Amino acid sequence: MRIFALAVLAVTAFASAPSFAQDAAGQVYINGGYNHFQTKTADTGTVNGRIGYQITPNFAVEGEGGFGVNDDKVNGVTVKNRGTLGAFAVASAPVAERLSLIGRAGYVHQWGEAKTGAVKVKDDDGSFAVGVGGQYMLDDANGIRVDYTRYTEGKGSNGYAVSYVRKF
Repeated sequence: MRIFALAVLAVTAFASAPSFAQDAAGQVYINGGYNHFQTKTADTGTVNGRIGYQITPNFAVEGEGGFGVNDDKVNGVTVKNRGTLGAFAVASAPVAERLSLIGRAGYVHQWGEAKTGAVKVKDDDGSFAVGVGGQYMLDDANGIRVDYTRYTEGKGSNGYAVSYVRKF
């Protein structure tokens, strides 16, 4: 999985489609949306925000943070994602005038909690994360982004995010 994800990042980082490329270097953007986390035993969710800086038309850096809004009950235990904080390198490759494929790799720290009755256990840990997705711009400033991210901590988890994009 890691080799495949790194290959996707390498291809998108160096892909060029001059007819579709927009001069986005030096541009700041924000994303706001929902991230659904899925493990083998529980599904949780966060309201997620990202802020990024487009260094070149095909490469950006972004920070992301989220706070838990959706928990799950597993065998009488309430599992909650309390929050996330991470940083990513993002490569993009335009495939149409307003559509781009995205690859990203970075590090994310997550805070979790499990509670049953009077017993509460908190956990926080970081992990390498790699993902792929797509972004469709409705106009020059507004768009929609969907992405999948694999988090490697422990047995790993999957994140599925949908967000609004605003470029400045």
